[in-house]
Amino acid sequence: MRHSHTFAASLVIASLTAGAHPAFAQDPATDIARELAALRAEVRELRAKVDALTATGAAADVPASPAMAMLQTQVAELAQTKVESTTRFPVKLFGTVHSGVFANSANANWLDNPNIVNATPANGQGGTMSASVRQTRIGFTADGPTIGSARTNAVVAMDFFGGIPGFQTGQVMGLPRVLVAFARIEGARSAVEVGQDHVILAPRDPTSLAAYAFPLLFRSGNLYLRAPQARVERLLTSRLRATAGIVAPVGGDLVGDAYLFVPPALGGERARRPGVQARLAYTTGEASAPRLLDVGLSGHTGWERRGTDLVKSWATAVDFAARRDVIGVAGELFVADNADAFGGATGLDAPSAGGWSELQLFPSDRVSFTAGLGVDRVSGSRRFTLARGENRSAYANVIFSLTPEVQASFEYRWLRTLAGSAERPNHHFDWVLVHKF
Repeated sequence: MRHSHTFAASLVIASLTAGAHPAFAQDPATDIARELAALRAEVRELRAKVDALTATGAAADVPASPAMAMLQTQVAELAQTKVESTTRFPVKLFGTVHSGVFANSANANWLDNPNIVNATPANGQGGTMSASVRQTRIGFTADGPTIGSARTNAVVAMDFFGGIPGFQTGQVMGLPRVLVAFARIEGARSAVEVGQDHVILAPRDPTSLAAYAFPLLFRSGNLYLRAPQARVERLLTSRLRATAGIVAPVGGDLVGDAYLFVPPALGGERARRPGVQARLAYTTGEASAPRLLDVGLSGHTGWERRGTDLVKSWATAVDFAARRDVIGVAGELFVADNADAFGGATGLDAPSAGGWSELQLFPSDRVSFTAGLGVDRVSGSRRFTLARGENRSAYANVIFSLTPEVQASFEYRWLRTLAGSAERPNHHFDWVLVHKF
């Protein structure tokens, strides 16, 4: 009944607003009366049809099939708006619930993801064990408007690895930390990105579910940083891609243990110029394909202000990944100077060289095995006496994919920090369960 009235009202409005009708120029009152009479007749006819259909359905009293009922439920659920932006463009929520149990045999700097082994405490008790969910991750992706033939999109992601509050039980109150937050404009062969992302230098990381917030082998041969940047990417051929951009001047200076409300003016910021990075990559196949070859050459140049001196920092890296059927390899080699912001020189301000490599086995779609090693060797310092001379790591893990969304892993890591003549080894164990959504 309501639909019939609505339909009739629409016809009336359309008729009254149709000023170009020829009859309006002769006798408007007569024509309006004629139109209204016709509309009433149409409404009565439509009402009769609707009543007849309703009566037929009620008389039949045939229940809907289970398949039809399920389909109607699914359609109703999909029709609901789950996440909506003010611009009405599609927004998707994603994340990973990361639960880990871990143990260390010595005095590791980060209990859940160690990269330096400190001296044993005076009481000789350096081992630890605990559990954490602070590597849990959540984020949003948003599709934006098209600009000509180019698509626009944005990504924001965070975890809870930003420290803990100074409270009695602060261990279970991980603070949020920005991982990435960038916008992209992508065409068929070119892309422009502005925001925080993995730097262009040495973007490849070792395989690990346990080292999720910071990649595995950071300060042991794996250069890494997420930083604000502006980059341009260009597909030169079907297999050759070039990337270049400028990066925020993060110098890797120590800022102490106190919480800071605003970023301080450290060496990188006082240099008053951004870092410059570029990478050239050759790729055949895809990461999930049984055959892949991906090789990249990247470099970084930056500056830091130390007193009145403007000091240069630089790094050059080669990264690679290859896979053939069930066997894969990956790794990175680098040389650098003052690359402590990226974990070079074990986090010290000094020249260094190192790298990492791993062997991967994929016996099935649900199980993978990985084993690898990394090293970062410091060769000198201009600022202070070296606190560390070398970091060496070895690791092995197995990852079980219970479903595409649920994975479990067991990982063992051996880390040795060389400080002067003292060797500080640590055995680290991780059991991880993740749920991706």
